[in-house]
Amino acid sequence: MTAFVAAALLLTALAVGAVLLGPRLRRRQPGDIARESSNAAVLGQQLAELERERSRGLLGQAEFVRLREELQRRLLAEAAPAESARGAGRPARALLACAAALPVAAALLYLQFGQPQLIGASPAQGPLALDGGAGSSAESLLARLEAHLAASPEDARGWVMLGRLRMQRDRFEPAAQAYERALAVSAKVARDPLIWCEYADAVGMAQGGRLAGRPRELIDRALALDAAHPCALEMAGSAAWEAGDFDGASRFWQRLLALLPAESREHAELAAAVARAQQRARFSLPAS
Repeated sequence: MTAFVAAALLLTALAVGAVLLGPRLRRRQPGDIARESSNAAVLGQQLAELERERSRGLLGQAEFVRLREELQRRLLAEAAPAESARGAGRPARALLACAAALPVAAALLYLQFGQPQLIGASPAQGPLALDGGAGSSAESLLARLEAHLAASPEDARGWVMLGRLRMQRDRFEPAAQAYERALAVSAKVARDPLIWCEYADAVGMAQGGRLAGRPRELIDRALALDAAHPCALEMAGSAAWEAGDFDGASRFWQRLLALLPAESREHAELAAAVARAQQRARFSLPAS
């Protein structure tokens, strides 16, 4: 477990560094703090899954190191500043909280989904085995994962991983198809509100970044599973804002606000977004 713990600590250090460099602001509606936090959690989970594949001998050491560095670069990119398309303030991601939570979350995920007893064992060949040579790439991993799922279509976790890999490469429609398949083949996955939120995000990005229509239906499914899920509340507020339902956006974000530490920077930023939504609601026609 030493290498795994070291990787988790390294990811934590990068998260702290990202906080010091300044948080990234999202491109969609105000109040995106929870979705950005979930993105950091997803990166932590992906690191755990990479370690699992390496320990099982399905990833060569060179490929593991390359993919781990790619995840670390993505974490730093999440902290890079970006301007809003609409001009409204965007609450920043709770990077500092993620920095404290990532090692614990990664360890728990690895213990749940991985196989710690295989660490140090002789490498075994599998459906996703890579040679670790110079020709290996993220694209080859994606191709092998797709081939694995063609042979094992009931592997729900594989479909989720495929959806996330496709989202990383801006392949939004295929990513949505992967999430849909994961939800269809596993009752356990279908009970996870985060997967419904990721599915909604993929469908929304596939239709130009809009949450109206099918994405909003998927967000509602997530809220039906957990009415206090932070990512679902944030996305529901964003969908309401997009639809001109500023009163609805305010209500969703106020519920999210109650989940954030009162003295935190994220709480202050989301409170400002709630105030803007309430101000817009006073001077807008009721949403249809």
